[in-house]
Amino acid sequence: MSKWWVFLLLGALVAREDPFEPPKSIEHIGLGDEVPDYFRYVDVNLPSTARVLTKVTLTYENLDASTHTQSMDINQRIDWHYPIKVTQQAAILGQEDKIFRIADRDFWIHDNKLYLRTSDKIQRSFVLINPYRIIIDTDRDAKDFRQKIEVNEKYVHNISIETHDRFYRYFIVLDGRYQYKIEQKNNYLVIGLR
Repeated sequence: MSKWWVFLLLGALVAREDPFEPPKSIEHIGLGDEVPDYFRYVDVNLPSTARVLTKVTLTYENLDASTHTQSMDINQRIDWHYPIKVTQQAAILGQEDKIFRIADRDFWIHDNKLYLRTSDKIQRSFVLINPYRIIIDTDRDAKDFRQKIEVNEKYVHNISIETHDRFYRYFIVLDGRYQYKIEQKNNYLVIGLR
């Protein structure tokens, strides 16, 4: 009899309040400090002999780990000079946000947060004025970058990257003065402005 009481007590401790509520680990993850590492895009370059795109085929994995293929007939003329782009960036950003490409990294703004896709570790960050800009130094690898892109969106005028001997230096020129906080999240730097 005492064994049954032990099993009942253990069962009560393990049971959830609402068994029909999905576990927290599979709920929808919105864009916040943690950014899901969803598929972003792929560019497919076709040879100079390509003239008509006849079909596109996608192979995907289901929840049960089985794989399926879906094909779509296209049958339209193409210009081989331009790559065919497959994208799902809206899964990360939503339809209204834009991704900017700096070196081989992605940069975007959502609400009052700036996101820079890089796994390089932060060495230091500081602010310079006139123009007001956040400087971020990160570890570097063998690649050499020197690029500046115009953003001209709320919060950010432009962003640039330079390669130094032991680090990459990012310059994020802002549209005004802000307090900021930088966090490293998975493969992203998240810069909160207020």
